[in-house]
Amino acid sequence: MDISQYVVSAEDIDALSTYQITNFFRRHKSITKDDCNHAAANITGKLVSPTPVQGETSYTVATDTDQLPKVVQFRYSALNLERIAQARQTYGEFVPNCKPCGMLADVYVYEMDCIPGAAFSRARPQLLATGMEQCLLRTVQDFARSIDTFFALAWINRPALEQSLDTSRQLFAHYSQILDQLSQSLPKRFQAKLDEVRQGLPLLFRSDYPMILNHDDLLEMNIHVDEGTGRITGIVDWADAKIAPFGTSVGGLETVLGAQTSSCWFFHPNHDYLRAQLWDTFYGVIGYISDADRQAIEDGRVLGLFRTCGFGRRPEKENATPLKEGDEELVCLEAFCLR
Repeated sequence: MDISQYVVSAEDIDALSTYQITNFFRRHKSITKDDCNHAAANITGKLVSPTPVQGETSYTVATDTDQLPKVVQFRYSALNLERIAQARQTYGEFVPNCKPCGMLADVYVYEMDCIPGAAFSRARPQLLATGMEQCLLRTVQDFARSIDTFFALAWINRPALEQSLDTSRQLFAHYSQILDQLSQSLPKRFQAKLDEVRQGLPLLFRSDYPMILNHDDLLEMNIHVDEGTGRITGIVDWADAKIAPFGTSVGGLETVLGAQTSSCWFFHPNHDYLRAQLWDTFYGVIGYISDADRQAIEDGRVLGLFRTCGFGRRPEKENATPLKEGDEELVCLEAFCLR
């Protein structure tokens, strides 16, 4: 089965980006798109144009050159540069360098390294097509490989992230509250899995289990890949990075293993094999870990999926409403958590 027929086209992504840019400048009437482009050209010394994939709360441009390309981003709110430095300590070259460039009217301005390749959301039609399994396998293995890695780096290169006992208790209570919210709203078929995650929650807060910096929005638009090989070239948009138990972002893998329509999630025909390859690669890199750690990673993975997909495929926000029966986003939650 060729599931690439169900993938959102590049043209639809372009249309979404155009809409997001329009919304950005509708909110910030004190500046214009030309103002931002001119400021970015002054910062980089080169002509710029909007990046193919935009965000909900920013406007991003890149230099029109193949030599040392740069990105300039205009944001609603300031970035936590200390967190980004911590992310680079953990994940290395997967995280672009970032430096502040002051403000333009009421907007924060940052210059960043340009991550090569394309967002997976744009490369998905090619990588999910029949005959491209080896490239998709490379993408999956790059989530875990020690040389060109992501999750294994998080396990091995644990930065010294101090987390007080009170902070850990607050995070535990926060996760418990999320599970309670979802239990009250989600259909009955999800209850057993929610109970399973709730029972496993203490495993994530053992004194010897790693607290790391998690991306917290590790979805297809933030994962950049080489379209020809499937190699992951970097991860962008670290604005919402959070210190949390290892494993709570691992579920992002699911979004690269299939495609969604309004009524169904279609997994790649070999998704079980590809998923197994990630874990074989990961455990091959980090070596022996206990059964308790393996279970904690799985509990963290499912918890992360409930947080992300149970509130509309975005991590829960202050005013977010959990999904309920009839919401079309349930197709993702069901595919990822109940398979």
